[in-house]
Amino acid sequence: MKRKNRKGGAAVVAVLIVIILVAVGSAALIVTGRYTIQESKVADAVVKIDNEPEESSSEDMSETEDLSSAAEEPVSLYPAKAAGYSDIDIKDMTANTAILLDADSNEIVAGFNYEKKIYPASLTKILTILVAVENIDDMSATYKFTAEDIDPLIEDNASRAGFEAGETVTMEDLLYASVLASGADGTNGLANAVAGSEEKFVELMNAKIQELGLTGTSFVNSSGLHNKNHYSTAQDIAVITKAAMENETCYKILTATKYTTSKTKQHEDGIELTSIVAARLSGYFIDCDGDGNADDGISVEGGKTGFTDEALYTLSTILDDNGHKYICVTTKSKDEFKSVEDEIAIYEKYLGDAPAQSDDKADDTDTSSVSDVED
Repeated sequence: MKRKNRKGGAAVVAVLIVIILVAVGSAALIVTGRYTIQESKVADAVVKIDNEPEESSSEDMSETEDLSSAAEEPVSLYPAKAAGYSDIDIKDMTANTAILLDADSNEIVAGFNYEKKIYPASLTKILTILVAVENIDDMSATYKFTAEDIDPLIEDNASRAGFEAGETVTMEDLLYASVLASGADGTNGLANAVAGSEEKFVELMNAKIQELGLTGTSFVNSSGLHNKNHYSTAQDIAVITKAAMENETCYKILTATKYTTSKTKQHEDGIELTSIVAARLSGYFIDCDGDGNADDGISVEGGKTGFTDEALYTLSTILDDNGHKYICVTTKSKDEFKSVEDEIAIYEKYLGDAPAQSDDKADDTDTSSVSDVED
C-alpha cells in the first residue's frame, strides 16, 4: 500500500509539473510569439504596398509632406520692380494710383500707390472677356437676350452697346460690345451664355484671380458696377491686362478700333461699335524725346476705360514701343481726358528723358469726335 501511494504521489507531482510547463510555454507564446508574428505581417505589407526600405524614418515622411504642400501653392504672377524703378512724380497728375509695367519683362518701370485698394469700374471687363474667351469653344455660338437681361441695366443706368430683348447675337458680338462700347449688356450676355448666370460666372472670375495669384482683387459682378465688395489695385489690373494681352483673341479685341455686330431683326445693319479708348486718344501722341513730334514706332494700341461716381475715371492702356509692350494703369483721374493725359505723361517721362508735355497737347486736342459714352 505504501509503495502504491508513493507511485500515486509521484504521478500527481508529474502531472502538476507538466501543467506548469504547458502554462509557462503558452504564456511565452502569448507574450512573444503573437507580437512577433504581427510585426512580420506588418513588415511584409509595407514592402508589398509601399515598396520602401524598412529603415524609412518619420523625418523622411515629414519632408515629403512638406514638398507636396509647397507644390500645391499658387504661383504669383506679380511683377518685380525694374532695376531703374522710379516713383511716379508728375506735376498736375490727377490719378490717385498708377503703375507703368514692362509687359515683356514683367517688371514695374514706375509706380505710385499701385497696391492701394481701388474701385476698378469697367476695367473689370478685361477679366470678363478673358474668362469668357477661355470658356467659349465656338465664337459663332449665339445668345438670345431677354427682358430680364436688359431691364435691370436700364434701371442701373449702366453703359450698353444697344442690344434689345429678343435679339440673338454671337459670342464674338458680345465680346466686342463688352470692350469697345463698354457694354454691360455684352458682359451680361457672356455671363449667362458661359455659366448660366452672372453669379456663377463671377465664381469663374474669382477662380481666375486666384489662378493669377492676385491678393488685392475680389469681384462681385462682371461689368464693374459699383459695389463696396468689388475692388482691385492698379497693380492687379496691370497683371490682368497682361494676361489678357497674352490671349490672342482678347488682344485683338482690346486693340480694335471698330466692329459691327451681326445683322438681326432688331438691328438690320448690325450695331457699329467704336472703341471708347481710341476716341479718347484721338489727337494725342507720344513724345518721349521731347522734340514736339510723335515718336516713330511708339503708339497706344488700345485698352479699356472705366467710370463710376465712386471710381471716377480709370484707364488701362497698352503701348507698343517698336515691338516692345508696356501697360499703364491709372485710377480716379479727374475726368475722361485727364485720365488720358495722366497716362501720356507717365509714358513720356518714364520711357524717355523728356518732361511730360501733355498740357500743351491737351489745348490742341480736337474732342469733337469723342464718344459721349462715359464708360
